[in-house]
Amino acid sequence: MNDLLAFYAAPVDLFLHLPPWIASVLLGVQIAAKIGLGGWVLARTGRSPLWILLILVPYAEVVAVWVLAYCPWPAEALVRAKIEAGALPPPA
Repeated sequence: MNDLLAFYAAPVDLFLHLPPWIASVLLGVQIAAKIGLGGWVLARTGRSPLWILLILVPYAEVVAVWVLAYCPWPAEALVRAKIEAGALPPPA
């Protein structure tokens, strides 16, 4: 158990011993990357990239992921409409 605690606590311990400005910069870079990449993924699925701003609200990220998983995807409906119109060949 001590080995697991040492393994998983090492990055947290390192982060807590950094100067506060470096920790703030690293946290800002992580949040910016998460918002940027998440917005890109949402845009690729056919949703508004602004939905990614829900990660800034505590617990809303979990709800947003569930909603995204179980709602119909607009990009999928668009492909289905193109197949029915004959613009795309049907999948094999």
